[in-house]
Amino acid sequence: MAPLDNTAPYEQMGATLLSQQPPAPPSSAEIDQKNWQTVYSHLEARLSSLRNWRYSWWTHWARLAEYFLPRRYQWVVTPNKMWKGNPINDAIVDGTATWAVGICASGLWTGLTSPSRPWFKLASGISWEDLDAAGQQWLENTEKKVYTVLAQSNFYDTMAQAFQDVTVFGTAPVIMYEDFYDVIRCYLPCAGEYFLAVGSRLSVDTLYREFTQTVSQIVEMYQLENCPPEVQKQWREGGGALETELVVCHAIEPNFKLATRESVSGTVAVVPEIFTYREIYWLKGNKTAKPLSKKGFRDRPFFAARWATTSNDPYGRSPCMDALGDNKQVQLETRRKAEFIEKGVRPPMGADPELKNEPSSILPGNVTFFNTANGKKGFFPLFEPAPQWLTGLVQDIENVNERIKNFLYVNVFMAITQMEGVQPRNELELTKRDLERLQILGPFISKFEGEFASPAIQRVINILQRRNLLDPMPPSLAKKPIKIAFTSIMRLAQQSAESVAMKDVMQTAGGLASAAQAAGLPNPLRLIDLDKALRTYGDINGFPEELFFTADQVAQHDQERAKAQAAAQAPAQAMAAVDAAHTLASTPVGGPTALSALTGGGGAGGGI
Repeated sequence: MAPLDNTAPYEQMGATLLSQQPPAPPSSAEIDQKNWQTVYSHLEARLSSLRNWRYSWWTHWARLAEYFLPRRYQWVVTPNKMWKGNPINDAIVDGTATWAVGICASGLWTGLTSPSRPWFKLASGISWEDLDAAGQQWLENTEKKVYTVLAQSNFYDTMAQAFQDVTVFGTAPVIMYEDFYDVIRCYLPCAGEYFLAVGSRLSVDTLYREFTQTVSQIVEMYQLENCPPEVQKQWREGGGALETELVVCHAIEPNFKLATRESVSGTVAVVPEIFTYREIYWLKGNKTAKPLSKKGFRDRPFFAARWATTSNDPYGRSPCMDALGDNKQVQLETRRKAEFIEKGVRPPMGADPELKNEPSSILPGNVTFFNTANGKKGFFPLFEPAPQWLTGLVQDIENVNERIKNFLYVNVFMAITQMEGVQPRNELELTKRDLERLQILGPFISKFEGEFASPAIQRVINILQRRNLLDPMPPSLAKKPIKIAFTSIMRLAQQSAESVAMKDVMQTAGGLASAAQAAGLPNPLRLIDLDKALRTYGDINGFPEELFFTADQVAQHDQERAKAQAAAQAPAQAMAAVDAAHTLASTPVGGPTALSALTGGGGAGGGI
């Protein structure tokens, strides 16, 4: 059985936990090294192998960072670097590509995980069965709680950076932990810190990473009693020793057993078998101490967003990889343009030999003396740039920058701002233009929703359930899967063509209904289920589901309306009956009244 308390110290880390740490560990604290040698050997060997497999991506990331996003890359994870605030490089002299990365990342963030509007909703996974009111209420309450947790945590801040990473490097792994203060807490390693591997389903199931932490951070995250002796010593010294950095290693992988070195049949269970995934933190190179932390997970605690993949590659490919050549060209041409302008403003000069060792200057207001006898030049520019050369260079830079913007979908996310030519004449034409642009983003949207967003939302639900923050599930949802439907702006934009088509059909049907009524023909609207059509139209356009009445409520309202209508018609029907009786009683039929004739009374009648 798994231990009831499977919490890790970092789930409660913060200033409060740090203030509770003693100056020195308890003297009775013992280092448990049981099976650690086997586990450590496995971790270090796999980390080394993952490093080798990552090498080609690592070098490519360096080039991408150099030209697009230099502040989101770690070339080598090294502690105590005192130059972290220095300029990273001088490769970027034209910032158009970096600006385009920001537009693309912001557009994805707003379009897929907007913090200001709903971008997913929960529903029953069995779509052909109607939910009762209790089931629908549970889904709505759970959905609101998930949105609340995401908004109060750092999820949206993390996603803003994750979309930058996936745009440039093609990959962005986000770790989601349970948190004492915010329910969840997200962490995003930067390129160069993490190593990934995929399982047989070709989805990422393994995350290793290296990163630096100070002694103070290590004690706060793992507690003093779990730290190795050298960290405990520096904590005890205090002062500047608390800011000393160390390299921490981290592994999350499926929870399979490890074979021991001492026995062929011996195995080691790192965490109890009930957990699907395991996690271990350890200090790099520290083989003699126990791990800083280990924990089991029932669901995968990290999710890797990847732009596009090839075969069983664990890392994604990005649009910046396609734009890299153009960006290099722009940086080179921008430098050449600056040199061209500089040669025009401060040209290289030639001078008569008589001016050697004589004062000379091209600065305004200065005088250079030379002999102009026999009409010879004494001081002259060696290079006179032609203006048409600069015009061609500027035009080519603009053309290449336009290609970079297209690679990074600036025309998609700024479609209205950058719209040129004849403007759309109606909503349908505008929708078709937007849909045409969004088609190229369709594969990434589907991949992101399947690989990242769905498991992330499901993990939030699982955390809420484990912490007893959800209402009891009603019987109508018991043992039924929960479907996560995405209603993001970009998903709705892709569905807008269907919305416009439905609107056109309904408008046409309304016109035909009026024409049929005038001609005395059957109403063509009888072909359309209007209730279902309205619900479908609302669903496509993101209309809140809770504003629709349920099918049971609609049936009840129809019954009440029918009863009210019948009650309203009853007096009129009774009065009509009285009027009919009075008419029969007073209508003569050649002697007796019609009423007496019908009842067989009064007056002479003609028998048969």
